[in-house]
Amino acid sequence: MPKKKTFEQALSRLEEIVSNIENNQTTLEESVKLYKEGIELSVFCGKQLKKTEQEIILLKENADKVFNEETFDYTEE
Repeated sequence: MPKKKTFEQALSRLEEIVSNIENNQTTLEESVKLYKEGIELSVFCGKQLKKTEQEIILLKENADKVFNEETFDYTEE
């Protein structure tokens, strides 16, 4: 997978792979190859989502009706 691939491109390719495998449009060998590519794409997308979550800035209104920026605080449960 090229390093310059965007999240949207990776997700689109992943959807294509899933469709091909689900519709039995590949041989067993090709399915295994596509499965491996799909795992790589899934990991890439997961990392991109995590990075984006960490970059989100929330605007919160204080008592004086002024908005302040706060970093999105994501904690897994």
